[in-house]
Amino acid sequence: MPFKSDAQRRFMYATDPKLAAKFAAETPKGAKLPEKVAARKKAIMMKAKAGK
Repeated sequence: MPFKSDAQRRFMYATDPKLAAKFAAETPKGAKLPEKVAARKKAIMMKAKAGK
């Protein structure tokens, strides 16, 4: 699974560098990632998690 944002990348390397390396391998080289995921996407993700 590729990184979705720079914030996610920093968090992953700080908490689980091994898993972050796997994510980095799947993220396209030179990909311009946003600083954070847009609020709309976060709201959709939170709603989906709450429904589980």
